Amino acid sequence: MGSIFFGFVGFFNLFGVRCTSPYSLINFILLLFLYGGVVDLISITLITLLSQYVSGKYKSFFTRMLIDCTFTWLALHMVDEAMNSITIPLKTETVAVLLLFIIVNAFDNKEKSK
Repeated sequence: MGSIFFGFVGFFNLFGVRCTSPYSLINFILLLFLYGGVVDLISITLITLLSQYVSGKYKSFFTRMLIDCTFTWLALHMVDEAMNSITIPLKTETVAVLLLFIIVNAFDNKEKSK
């Protein structure tokens, strides 16, 4: 849990996110996991359903990227708007979502190759 907390602190400091206290950051992380878990279940279901109708390696990848990034951004934006103690600019939300997609995709490919 500490590495996740300090990862968020580093990312937020790097991109100039305003945070009133460490406790608000902890609340943000917990809410993000809660909202993100629910939204992730929906996006995984949608990706699974749509992957049956999309042919081609690149079309499948971009479809998955679009759905995953959209739903991840939705969770991040909902938590950001729900909390007054943290303000994340839209550009930072977009960068975070794309970075998270790249990291998850890299680890997913690494696990599949084992």
